[in-house]
Amino acid sequence: MIYQYFGEINYPSYSALLFGGAHFIAGGFLEGCIWFANPLLIFGLFLLFKKNDKSIFPLIISSFLAFTFLFFENLTMTKSGRIAPITELKSGYFLWLFSILFATFYSIFIKIKKWKTSSTY
Repeated sequence: MIYQYFGEINYPSYSALLFGGAHFIAGGFLEGCIWFANPLLIFGLFLLFKKNDKSIFPLIISSFLAFTFLFFENLTMTKSGRIAPITELKSGYFLWLFSILFATFYSIFIKIKKWKTSSTY
């Protein structure tokens, strides 16, 4: 992601993954909420690998949160409320988004497949 903050800054995706939750502390509540897509994704994948049908719910919420970041125009950068406009989303964001969407659609596919096989007998 590239944003404008006293010049153009290239923010690496791994930093967003590791430190994105700090936006709650730094004053960016909405950005912090978006970051919760990561723990929900991990929890959903854990349930998916355990073959639990409830994996769909955290993955759908994670997909929704990740997708809504597309509509953000600014990021809160400091506790004082200073904002920085987002100028570009890079491939790391889209890889993150598509991996969450893939996991979500896979869990839905597994649920439908399980439902079809159980309803035929």
